[in-house]
Amino acid sequence: MRVVTPEEMRELDGRATREFGIPEEILMERAGMAVAIACREILGAPAEVSRHIVAVVGGGHNGGDALVALRDLVSRGYPAAIVLMGSEKPPSQAVSRELDRLARMGVVPTQGVDSSFRHRISHAALLVDGLFGTGFRGGSLSREARELIVAMNRAADSGIPVVCVDIPSGVNGTTGAVSDVAVRGRRTVTFGAPKWGLLCDPGTRYAGDIYLSPIGFPRNLRDGGQLSCLLPHEANELLPVRPPAVHKGEAGHVLVAGGSPGKSGSVLLAARGALRSGAGLVTVLWDRSFGEAAASLPEIMTFPVDFATLSPREVFRFLPRMDAVACGPGVEEAFGGRALVESLLTDYPGPLVGDAGVFDLFAGNPEKMASSRRGPLVLTPHPGEMGRLLGRETATIVSDPLGSVREAAARTGAVVLLKGARTHVAHPDGRVSINLTGDPVMAGAGMGDVLTGIIATFLGQGLAPFDAARLGAFFHGRAGELLGTTSTRGRLASELADLLTVILSPVGGTAHQPPGFNRSQDPALFWPFPAPCPPSASFGGRQ
Repeated sequence: MRVVTPEEMRELDGRATREFGIPEEILMERAGMAVAIACREILGAPAEVSRHIVAVVGGGHNGGDALVALRDLVSRGYPAAIVLMGSEKPPSQAVSRELDRLARMGVVPTQGVDSSFRHRISHAALLVDGLFGTGFRGGSLSREARELIVAMNRAADSGIPVVCVDIPSGVNGTTGAVSDVAVRGRRTVTFGAPKWGLLCDPGTRYAGDIYLSPIGFPRNLRDGGQLSCLLPHEANELLPVRPPAVHKGEAGHVLVAGGSPGKSGSVLLAARGALRSGAGLVTVLWDRSFGEAAASLPEIMTFPVDFATLSPREVFRFLPRMDAVACGPGVEEAFGGRALVESLLTDYPGPLVGDAGVFDLFAGNPEKMASSRRGPLVLTPHPGEMGRLLGRETATIVSDPLGSVREAAARTGAVVLLKGARTHVAHPDGRVSINLTGDPVMAGAGMGDVLTGIIATFLGQGLAPFDAARLGAFFHGRAGELLGTTSTRGRLASELADLLTVILSPVGGTAHQPPGFNRSQDPALFWPFPAPCPPSASFGGRQ
């Protein structure tokens, strides 16, 4: 599915009017109606609602969408009130128009943070957040805006549902950053296409469940673009078909090469990930001193060598039999890792996944990796490894994952998967996909090694590197979600790998479906995104 930046969304708005003759007022009307649907699904029938629905709005288009929603709700018999944020700038024409319409229906706004605004918000049946839209760029909030957001969050803490319009107020629509405070929504209704900042951490933790409404944008406007996310039905379509008469030689032969003293487990976990994701054959290339460790995974074949004296000729003689290679888990240069990595990068023309030790060997010189590689390459760094590869501080990578992953892909010529709570996958041509699956239970040793094995399997079964990486991240995260349903901590990477056999089946039904993959009862909305952990569940605590 296409994902857009706020700038791209403004361009789509303009094109809808210029090229298709769809007036801005119609788009706002449809957006407001979508918000109203989400509100009604929470509230039930008007006769069941005794307290007011309160729209907290600013003077921009986001406020206009919220007021359209309120107008629809009032027309259906729901009690309503408005808290209008004061501003040096007068309300937009759209907001003024909707305020006038609501005034004629008997709903007059409270202006700013007067003596009554806290009472209105704290005693609401439901709050509609229409303060800021996707144009919010961060920075310090005004005292009035901060007081309104804090009041809405206190109401949310007391159980009052908050429906956010397009994006929670206070979240940067481009980066997902939250510089001060942001509204914590139970649901967010976004329009046309999901916004990048709405899906990025930490902003996505403020959104709750995300509804998406097309609001009448023509499909050819919503397709294309360089930013995307993978939804379950799209993952089904990408998953390699397994014919009824397939045999192990046709299901992909994966080589996992790596290991060093104390780190043989990394190789075994990558091999386990490859086997459990459907590879027909897996061979492990490691130092002969690790021989006894293979007993824990009897399904693998082993190719023991002496890393200290390893020659390229020794590695090359069996590479033609491999459909894909996973290189780097547990590799250390001091243990002969450089010779192994350089030999595989240079001599193996097929698809290769590089992880862990690969990045230390090319620290600060990603272009050298590009010049060494003969065939398709997928790199899977975490932020620390990405920092070493690009010569940057880890904090810089974490603060700008989109820019960092794009730079790494361009400089290495590889597909780069930057691991994190919201994993990013970048193609050298500038495309980036953000992964929406996963669970905090995955914050443990060896999880990335399993992912390396999964991606190697998909490469060996014929997927293009970009598709193999984003599909691997998707199903890796799905297995983590299933693992997290039984325990929130202390689960093992091997346990996650073993769940891949359950997860790697069509994901459109109800079996093993994580919370949040439901649909609205109204066809004007659909609900493709699961709610991530709220801010209270993050290490940073509530804001």
